[in-house]
Amino acid sequence: MKIYFVLIIITLLSSCVYDYELADSAINEKDYLVINSILNSDRTIVVYFYKTQKTDTGYVCETIQNLHVILKEDDTILFEGIVDDTVLRISTYPKTGSLYSIRVKDGGTEELSASTRIPEVIDCNVSMSFGASAYNWRDCLTFLKDFPISFENKVSLWITAYKVFENNELVQYNELYANNLLIDVLNRSEGMDVLNPVVGSLYYDGFLRVKNSNLSRLGELIFTPTHAYYYGSSEPDSEQVGIRIKLITASPEYDQYCTTLFKQKAMIIYDDDLSAIVYQPTQVYSNIKNGLGIFAGMSETNYYYTLPSLE
Repeated sequence: MKIYFVLIIITLLSSCVYDYELADSAINEKDYLVINSILNSDRTIVVYFYKTQKTDTGYVCETIQNLHVILKEDDTILFEGIVDDTVLRISTYPKTGSLYSIRVKDGGTEELSASTRIPEVIDCNVSMSFGASAYNWRDCLTFLKDFPISFENKVSLWITAYKVFENNELVQYNELYANNLLIDVLNRSEGMDVLNPVVGSLYYDGFLRVKNSNLSRLGELIFTPTHAYYYGSSEPDSEQVGIRIKLITASPEYDQYCTTLFKQKAMIIYDDDLSAIVYQPTQVYSNIKNGLGIFAGMSETNYYYTLPSLE
């Protein structure tokens, strides 16, 4: 079977070699306005505006001024006027359950628009076990159960974990080990053997994602963030003192944006990678009508656990 596969690849490669002179590309994308804003119920509202512009080497994002912007919270206008900088900052925290909409007009383009709803914070039962003694805290388990989110809410769950150091620096764990069929396989990889059979040997690159269709069936989720390859603090004298678990309730827009962005960044083609012959680029999701970018809502809740003393 392997011999046949190699012969097929060789045939495909040899049949695709022609001595053609390719002319310069005649494709010229028009300039687009770009709106970028992740509305987080824990942070004040910030919206960035850019404009794409073609250069000799490709396309770049340029700052833009004098945009007419209308930003609403449900039926209430939060801002209406001219933005004379590339960023709009409002000292308002997005409210969970509210619908936010934006309309942007530049004299030379069509009106841009987008909307998103801020999802309710997931308030499930979270706990962490560090094992029988303080000396095996690296084998700890995190337990999540009693999820209040139903399928009808159209939200997804994203989970990340961070090392917390004495200087308050956060370093995200690269690998999260878990054994649950309801976790999305988008970023799953085969890992090394682990000491705790509860989480198994499969790990997830950077995050756990439970998509909306599986969230209502999620009774309990167990994972460990401590089998990841160790990255210390940027300050050598600072020691890890805790672990932070972050639960993100993702709106449909935020979920699609992060999913497609991960797929695009994960598709790295090397010079000797035969998969390049069937490479298909992934387009990052955008919900900006007549433009590019993302206008999405999310909520987060964080849980902090102090590490047991090793002394």
